Amino acid sequence: MSVLNEIFEGWKNLIFEDDKVEEEAKRRMAICVGCDKFTRVKSCELCGCYMPAKVRSMKSKCGDNKW
Repeated sequence: MSVLNEIFEGWKNLIFEDDKVEEEAKRRMAICVGCDKFTRVKSCELCGCYMPAKVRSMKSKCGDNKW
């Protein structure tokens, strides 16, 4: 899957909620919030992604291998 497809999937799932995706997104986001690379604007210093969308892309992975 291309990075563009991952980004699209994350934003789509942010807009159109799915219970299964939301459960995993909450788990991932809790990890991100505790990470030293998580910024106050909810992005990642490592990859530059907006994390509320990235955690909802089920094909995406943490650049620091935390999820």
